[in-house]
Amino acid sequence: MILWCTSLYSNIGYGGMKKLAKNFPLNILIAEDNYINQKLLRDILALHGYRCDSASSGYEALDMMRKKKFDLVLMDIQMPGMSGEETTRQIHDVFKTDAPKIIAVTAYAMAEDRDRCIAAGMDGYISKPFRVNELVNEIVRVMKMGK
Repeated sequence: MILWCTSLYSNIGYGGMKKLAKNFPLNILIAEDNYINQKLLRDILALHGYRCDSASSGYEALDMMRKKKFDLVLMDIQMPGMSGEETTRQIHDVFKTDAPKIIAVTAYAMAEDRDRCIAAGMDGYISKPFRVNELVNEIVRVMKMGK
């Protein structure tokens, strides 16, 4: 799957992909319990010039956020211990107006799932499996939004 993502961009050239990080310099946290999904997101974002941190649970994500400021969290919804929705609520409770932007990255694909994520305080939503351009477009859309 990583090879598919790389070959998807072979026509625009590797240098053109790094522009996202130059246009939107971000500290990104991937909150995802599945290692393969973590690696896929890290590899895709690395092609765009980002070095991301990863957390395997909502508790770990909150702990990491207390130690480092993140601009964006890519949040899985189904994680052990604390769901992505509850983690998002906790982030807003703890960090208030300094909370990072949060994009749900989830296997849930129904309209009501998106609405539930937004109601929990997430700023964006993409469903798995996703196309690389969908992820990039959602990051750009969310980061252009005001607080």
